[in-house]
Amino acid sequence: MGNSEFKQSAGLSRRSFLMGLAVTGTAAVGAGLVGCSPSSTGTSGAEEAPAGSAASPAASASNVGADANGNTVYYSMRRDWLGEAPSISDDEITETHEADVVIVGAGYAGSQCFRMACEKGLTCIVIDAQQKDGFETYGGQLGHFNSTWQEEVLGVPKDTFDPVDFIDSYQLQSAGRAHPDLIKQFAHRNGEMVDWMMELQPDLSAVTGVNSLNSSGTYDYKKGYFWTYPAVINLGSGAFETSGAFCTASVDKGIEASPDSQAFYGYSAKVLVKDGEAVTGVIAQNDADETYGKFTARKGVVLATGDFSSNSEMYSALCTEVQESNPYTELVGSGRDGYGIRMGMWAGGVMELGPRAAMGGCTSALPMGTFGAASGLWINKYGKRYCNEAFGVPFVAGVQSARQPIDSNIIQVWDNGHWREFVQNQALGHFNLSDISDAKMDELAATLQSAVDAGSAGVNESLFAADTLEELAGYLGFEGEAADNFVEAVQTYDSYAAAGKDEDYAKPADMMFRISEPPYYAEKLQRNANIVLVTLAGLFIDGDGRCLDQNFEPIEGLYATGNASGGRFPLQYTAPMNGISIGFATVFGALLGEHLAEQA
Repeated sequence: MGNSEFKQSAGLSRRSFLMGLAVTGTAAVGAGLVGCSPSSTGTSGAEEAPAGSAASPAASASNVGADANGNTVYYSMRRDWLGEAPSISDDEITETHEADVVIVGAGYAGSQCFRMACEKGLTCIVIDAQQKDGFETYGGQLGHFNSTWQEEVLGVPKDTFDPVDFIDSYQLQSAGRAHPDLIKQFAHRNGEMVDWMMELQPDLSAVTGVNSLNSSGTYDYKKGYFWTYPAVINLGSGAFETSGAFCTASVDKGIEASPDSQAFYGYSAKVLVKDGEAVTGVIAQNDADETYGKFTARKGVVLATGDFSSNSEMYSALCTEVQESNPYTELVGSGRDGYGIRMGMWAGGVMELGPRAAMGGCTSALPMGTFGAASGLWINKYGKRYCNEAFGVPFVAGVQSARQPIDSNIIQVWDNGHWREFVQNQALGHFNLSDISDAKMDELAATLQSAVDAGSAGVNESLFAADTLEELAGYLGFEGEAADNFVEAVQTYDSYAAAGKDEDYAKPADMMFRISEPPYYAEKLQRNANIVLVTLAGLFIDGDGRCLDQNFEPIEGLYATGNASGGRFPLQYTAPMNGISIGFATVFGALLGEHLAEQA
């Protein structure tokens, strides 16, 4: 989704992101994380000047909490990253356009908002810095549940999942901080919206997915306290070679329904236009000839401009938990530069309340292994277990791994007698195996045998097998007290699994599997917290997508969706399925388009 020059951060490419996660046999698992990132747009070359021109946003109606220089209480110590709105005079405008709705960004959220609003009878304009040919997005997996695709392709009936269970489970993982109306909307309507999106696909059976289940059909979708979901669509499949093509086809579908609507590719948004306190449009630059156009909206302007992870100054200032979980002076992801979010703030908007989430950073310290980051027994460098490994699936539980010593290993332990049961009963996706088929288990059995054959050398000096726990501790490099701790930790965990009660960390009994039958296996993996794809915090919005000002009141005419909006991932990345971020972006974009059409 874009409002400015399309640019991927040189600091962390998507390839290097995956390489950082991958251990032998695990790159496909890491790809599940990439599938969650909605598209967004990179840096802008706009010259910034003091606000105050006709095109610049007016000051907020209220100066509550403002200092002598007019700075509000928000981010008062860390605001250099915000800058000032560029000043563009009326005589620089060479073209004007008007529509009911103007959408900035044609990625996952913006394209669905555009198509839905057009099909609901509105005239819409969408602008994006990218050209239509070769339109790119980040990630390509759409997580959802209860769709026709889920039923016809996966064979999982549409009534398998209760929306109320999703709301309860998601808010438990989010400590009740996700916006209740947003989560309610997604829970009750995401399957319906995905059915609508898939109208672009002439053959649903050609649309591929991520998860492969075991043939017995006995998989329990509730794991401990939380639900897990298998329906993850690869958007670059079926009729589309890429997920970017899915977005542009959605825009085309909107124009087909509303012929007076238009898409302006190769235009970079520069500043929002206000009439008093209301946002009435946006000024954008035609990147081909550097001229400016004014795009006026009768109903509202939607910011669907993506995240801010490639803006290191903004990222480091706003995502403080990620910053403090890493030994780095600067943070960088492979997303966008936050220019659209800054435009919203120049117009009076504010960021959602912190902590502010990123896709990784403070929750992805648990590294990928043979079974991904399955919720087995996790051991730290001191030979000790340190948390409930199954709380909120590995991404949420992994925050405890980010609090382990930075330059250290994290050990995953299992045995020969229970590993299949263990692996095939994990939550699907996100740092776990998405393929839990019997065929995959046979493939993994060969990997484990190679560890037995390798002895003390291990496989890639990381995967080891031994007939005794004491021997295994030695292979892992534990000595003295740490070796004793390791043996004790495994034996204690096994006793809890046998008894069905975790006396230490209250791990649910159905997520504990015994470690009692040799050979014993362990994988030594490097803690690596600073792996971030995109940020997931955005402008403070209400349940209708309206941007709020510093008094938490709606700004007339201004909306946000996708990674430019907040309310979806408070505290940290919460991931009950692969593709949840793109699922949120597409569904919330579509619902916002519907909402705008319903307004008088």
